[in-house]
Amino acid sequence: METVHRPAGNGHRQALVVINRKGTRGTGTFEFGLKILEDADIEVSANFVRDPTRIPDIIRRHGADYDMVVIGGGDGTLSHAIEAVLACDRPLGIIPMGNANDLARTLAIPVNVRQACTIIAAGKTRRIDLGWVNGKHFFNVASMGISVSIAARLSGEAKRRWGVLGYLGHAWEALQKSTRFTAEIECDGEHHTFRSIQIAVGNGVHYGGGLTIVDDARIDDGCLDLYSLSPNSIWRLMTLFPVIKWGKHRMVDAIKLLRGSHIRIETDRPMRINVDGEVVSETPADFRVVPAAMTVFAPPG
Repeated sequence: METVHRPAGNGHRQALVVINRKGTRGTGTFEFGLKILEDADIEVSANFVRDPTRIPDIIRRHGADYDMVVIGGGDGTLSHAIEAVLACDRPLGIIPMGNANDLARTLAIPVNVRQACTIIAAGKTRRIDLGWVNGKHFFNVASMGISVSIAARLSGEAKRRWGVLGYLGHAWEALQKSTRFTAEIECDGEHHTFRSIQIAVGNGVHYGGGLTIVDDARIDDGCLDLYSLSPNSIWRLMTLFPVIKWGKHRMVDAIKLLRGSHIRIETDRPMRINVDGEVVSETPADFRVVPAAMTVFAPPG
């Protein structure tokens, strides 16, 4: 890990900046971005790491000593950091540098180092909800079925080389080998039974490199949005891609929608759960929304 301490003019604010150097993308240079923060009288302590699993420890040890925590990386990096940022209770600045950058997309944060740092320097913040499943918080989505198969097939090298195209290629393979399961779902006290090949529970708007959980989802509406994709022929499922891309799920009967603040899912066999790109749990699963849980630097909602 490389740490660079860069004092600003009057040091009115202090930022703990943690940049994931491994497997990250982004346009613009760090030097220009950090200079924008310094020009806004933000004293920067920049930490460059190549192992994102070290990020939570850095934030837990030092985050409370700063006015803000700024993270450079993709959705996986942010997922690693989420619990530590919550623990130190500081506003989060985001420099999108991943392959998908779904949280940045939801928050309208540009995928450009200088532009993202300009948003942080301006000091405008908003409160966002977080999702929670089986003890783990998440920003974007938790899902089971096809998405877990895609995650298992998609290596870190493929993500870096192919970006969103890598997701699409492996989605085709996962569809061909998809297996059906039955889910018993309780959503805010109402019971539903779905036959499915994919269930996603979203807190934000985007997931999977720009797919939309549902077109009227918001990251600050106090709700979770669930969709279930019914079994169908592979060709029929492929024709649904534009619907899933833009979140127009209400247009087709093959996709079931639910919305609520507390969702429990039980399946006919244990199903692994992909939480913001990492498989970390399995069914049975309790989901809930945590309203206004975190402050982030972002344009107005």
